[in-house]
Amino acid sequence: MRCAQFRTALSARLDGEPSGLPGTRLDKHVARCAGCRDWLDRAERLRAQVRAEAADGPAPEWAAGLSARLGLDGPVGAVPEAPRAAER
Repeated sequence: MRCAQFRTALSARLDGEPSGLPGTRLDKHVARCAGCRDWLDRAERLRAQVRAEAADGPAPEWAAGLSARLGLDGPVGAVPEAPRAAER
């Protein structure tokens, strides 16, 4: 089995999905493979960073830029009003 297959299984495990491999097999591979240990460490740090930033909400500059690119007016997350009967 190649490292790519173990990394796919590790990614699934990080996401709380079935990995398709026994956990002991994944753990043994990571213990023996420096490349996969490094990959898993970076994946765990990235996951923690994304979760922390998601908890804080998007940066105002990022949200404003996204709104502009999408052509939205008003605050991010605002729900557009439904068209009035005369506009339908």
